[in-house]
Amino acid sequence: MSRMNRHISTIVLLSGLWATASSQAGLTVASVFSDHAVLQRGMPLPVWGTADPGVEVSVSFGSQTKSVEAGKDGTWRVKLDPLKAGDPGAMTIGAQGEKAITINDVLVGEVWVGSGQSNMAGGAGNYAKRDATLAKVIGGAPYPRIRLLKGGPKPSWVEATPQTVPVFSAIL
Repeated sequence: MSRMNRHISTIVLLSGLWATASSQAGLTVASVFSDHAVLQRGMPLPVWGTADPGVEVSVSFGSQTKSVEAGKDGTWRVKLDPLKAGDPGAMTIGAQGEKAITINDVLVGEVWVGSGQSNMAGGAGNYAKRDATLAKVIGGAPYPRIRLLKGGPKPSWVEATPQTVPVFSAIL
């Protein structure tokens, strides 16, 4: 590749990166922050997302409100002070000139992370067919303070109900 072609390729690449960054206009919050989320108690809690560059973003939860200015690349991150375990509440993320984002039924408690392959993918409902105790536990739902973060392109938090527990990981 000639020097001129490399130069043109670099300009095209940089133009593409600029277009990607500038197309992120508007307020967003990371997808892990959604209705029914569970936040880890007792630790500083980062909350992040994107907004128009230079715009002040505020995050309110419980008695706390923290603000930060979105960076040149449009990213922002605030850190809430450690939270105590407690009843669910709403988290509100706002930015000047944008519609506020409200995340409902956010619980503060223990967050446990598990990983693996087939051992994590096996639904509790399949094991309940062979385990009467597990079947009774599933039948006793709802358990509104037990939630599962379902992964994928659009992660979402799911409450433990008789309809959802059978697809929860059997590791629970």
